[in-house]
Amino acid sequence: MIDLLLLFVPFFALVLMGWGAARTGVLPLVGIGAMNSFVLYFGLSAMVFRLAASGALHQTGLLGLLLAYGVAGSVITALALTWAARQGLSRRDGGLAALTTAFPNTGFLGLPLLTGLLGPQAVGPVAATVLVDVLLLSSLCLAWAHSDRYQASEERRAIQTSLKGALRNPLLWSMGLGMAAAELHLSLPHPVDEVLRLLAQSATPVALFTLGAMLARSQLARMTAAHRDVDSESDVGESADKATAVAGTSTAKARAAAPAVWLPTLLKLGLHPALVWGAGQLLGTVLGLAVPTAGLLVLTMAAALPSASNVSMLAEREGADTGLVARIILWTTAASLLTLALWAHLLNVRPAG
Repeated sequence: MIDLLLLFVPFFALVLMGWGAARTGVLPLVGIGAMNSFVLYFGLSAMVFRLAASGALHQTGLLGLLLAYGVAGSVITALALTWAARQGLSRRDGGLAALTTAFPNTGFLGLPLLTGLLGPQAVGPVAATVLVDVLLLSSLCLAWAHSDRYQASEERRAIQTSLKGALRNPLLWSMGLGMAAAELHLSLPHPVDEVLRLLAQSATPVALFTLGAMLARSQLARMTAAHRDVDSESDVGESADKATAVAGTSTAKARAAAPAVWLPTLLKLGLHPALVWGAGQLLGTVLGLAVPTAGLLVLTMAAALPSASNVSMLAEREGADTGLVARIILWTTAASLLTLALWAHLLNVRPAG
C-alpha cells in the first residue's frame, strides 16, 4: 500500500506545484487558458495519436467494457441528480453537479497517470471512458440542466448542441486519426514523428501542472465571488467594524446555505469504481459478454479518478453554481491520492515495467 502511494506522489506533486504557482501569482491566471489549450490540442492529442497509431487502442471486448462503464456512470449520474434534488438545487445546478460527480479527470490526470502506471495498453480502455463520458453522460447532464428553461423541442436541440461540442473534443479526433493510421499501416516521416514524440513527452508534466493551476483558479474565483457578495451587502459609508460584522454574517450564511459535498465525493471516489468493477463482472458471468480483466481493471482505476476540472468552466458558461462544482472537484482531487492507492491495492495493481 505504501509503495503504491509513493508511486502516485510525483503525479500529485506536479498538481500541487501548479496549484501553488497559481495561488501565489507566479503563474498569472490569464495564462492558464493558454496552458489548457496547449495540453488539449498539442500535448495530450500527440500522446493519444502516437499510442493509437501504435495499435494500443485495439482492445478486445470493447463492447463489454463500454457497457460496464456506461451502466456504472449512468447509475452515479442518477444518484447525484437525486442528491441534488433533495438539496433543493435547481436543475441547472443539479445537472452540472451530477456531471462533476460522474465525469472523471481522464484527460489531465487519467491518461498520464494510468499509462505511466499500467503501460500503453491502458489507452484502449481509457479511450472507452472518454467516449462514454463525453458523448453520453455530458449530453444527458446538460439536457437535464437545460430542462428547467426549455420546451421539449429545445431540449432536443440542447442535446444536439452538446453532442456537437463533444465531437469537437481534440482527444476524440486524435484517437480516430491514430486508429486510422494503425489500420492503414501508415508510418509518419521521422521529423514529423519526432515532433509528436516531443509533444507527447510534454503532455504528462504540463497536464498535471495545469490541472493544479485550474483548481487554484476555481478556488480563487469562488473566493472572489464570496467577497463580492460581502461587498454588495456593505454600504460605502459603513464603519470598518460594521463591515466586518456584515462580512462574517455573509460568510456564515454562505457556508450554511452551501450543501455539503461529502456524498458526491464518496460517490465519485468510492461507489463509481465499485460499480464499474461489479458491472463488468456481472456482464461477464451472467450475460456471457467478453469483458477482459485487464481492461476492466483500467476502467475501474479510471472511475476512481477525481472529478474533471474542466467541468468548472462549463458550469461558468452555463450560469450554474461554480462554487459547488469547484468544491466537488477540489475535494475529490485532494482525497484521490489516498483512494487511488487504496483501489490499486484492492485490485492488486502491478506497475508496468
